[in-house]
Amino acid sequence: MLSNRHPHGSLLRAAALAVCLGAAAATPLLAADPPANDGTGKVSMFGNPAETMATMAGYLDNAPNVVVLMLETVPITQGEIADMIRAMPVGLATLGPEEVSRRALDAMVGQKAMYLNAIKQGLDKDPVVLRRIAAARDRTLADAWLQQATSAAVTEAELRARYNADIAGRPGPAEVRARLIVVPTLDEAESIAAKLRGGGDFAELAQKHSKDNSASKGGDLGFLPIDSVAPDLGVAMFSMTPGQVTAYPLATPGGFYLLRIEGRRQRATPTFEEARPMLERALRADAANRVLTDVLAKIKMAKPPK
Repeated sequence: MLSNRHPHGSLLRAAALAVCLGAAAATPLLAADPPANDGTGKVSMFGNPAETMATMAGYLDNAPNVVVLMLETVPITQGEIADMIRAMPVGLATLGPEEVSRRALDAMVGQKAMYLNAIKQGLDKDPVVLRRIAAARDRTLADAWLQQATSAAVTEAELRARYNADIAGRPGPAEVRARLIVVPTLDEAESIAAKLRGGGDFAELAQKHSKDNSASKGGDLGFLPIDSVAPDLGVAMFSMTPGQVTAYPLATPGGFYLLRIEGRRQRATPTFEEARPMLERALRADAANRVLTDVLAKIKMAKPPK
């Protein structure tokens, strides 16, 4: 990892992040209902976290061969950082593009440093290592084939048919209106939880202590469907009733969370365009099951000769 103790570490990181975030800093993370942004590049809990992370990676993929940083003779490119972001937990989306990219870059620096040392020690010629490299190559090719094989299933006609069958004429998802307090340490979260149990005002405590962008609004996130937040938080939010506060802090990759539920409502039926991302995922999943079943039915299997 790059460290500020390195004579040029902080400067290199700043330069690298400037390249990585050039496009994302000026563009909303989501095509619709963009997350709240206070001008710092940080986002709150709005939007689907998986889609947000994919969008962050997509910005970097616009110029995947741009070299962000050099470790001796080994480059780190925007494409590699994009792939690292795709491998990170989707809950990190709440940290915003700058922090996500910083963590991805740090992870790539560590990975490349280890790679350099592995080459110096001749591990690239080790039979076990070579076997694992071949297995990783096979997985990458298999994933690419599956992506290509399922793309044909996502047509406008199929999307419309699935919308009419599964969504049209039915009520939309349930939503809850929540307030949020985010702090970096468990001790601070437990101290705030004790104040809440003692009758403290959630909104005032959020304004004073929360590190989330919703702090200026007393932690108010507005109404949210369950799929717009990280799964662990969604389960907690939708198991609570209006007026209820989390009994204990929730630990997440982004810090320690306290929640208060202000209300519930049933959303109107989503329009076709609102439902499109979910419909695309469903069609692709169905297609993956079909093509894999077909491939396995046709492929020849046999025990090796003795």
